[in-house]
Amino acid sequence: MVRDTFPSLAGPGEGLFKAKGSKFHGYAFPLPFHDESASAKAVQVCLDEVRKAHHAARHVCYAWQFGPERFRAADDGEPGGSAGAPIHGVLRAHDLHWSLIAVVRYFGGVKLGVGGLIEAYREAGREAVRDAGLSVNVLKLPMTFGYTPDLTRHVMQAIQKVEADIVGERYTDRCLVDIAVAAGDAESMTQALLDIHGVEQISPKPTSNA
Repeated sequence: MVRDTFPSLAGPGEGLFKAKGSKFHGYAFPLPFHDESASAKAVQVCLDEVRKAHHAARHVCYAWQFGPERFRAADDGEPGGSAGAPIHGVLRAHDLHWSLIAVVRYFGGVKLGVGGLIEAYREAGREAVRDAGLSVNVLKLPMTFGYTPDLTRHVMQAIQKVEADIVGERYTDRCLVDIAVAAGDAESMTQALLDIHGVEQISPKPTSNA
């Protein structure tokens, strides 16, 4: 079954964790859903903003998750695996996609050790996520169907039954309707409309089983 729902951040969030005089400022950012190019740009913008706000800090560690497979975790000079991995662990714990967490560290004079760093970066990330809150993004696929005007009522009833969104309607030599439907409902939506004699799928082009 196609997955069409992805937990994400409801908005930006901030958190603070203190340990033996050191301060760990956590920042959580939602990223453009299901758009890797836009998300990559957003990551850079967000990190630049954090670094500008904390220009005196030595470490700005972070982790992002674009989808089920693509992610990155950065230690930014901290001991390997002590910062980026625990931050990414926060994203994984909440099954968060299209999200970024950055944590800024101010050294307080007492070394925390690798174990202490892992805990501190993880907790700062958790606080930021808690402040941001959670939401659910639904992956919707664009589809276009064509039909004659006398079929309008039947087409609209089928679309409403599946609860797809009507994005736009156009009229040329026939009616065209652009819809956005949850990925998991795309097959049933297509079948319901094509069962109406005279309806044609314009995009995406139907695949042939021949």
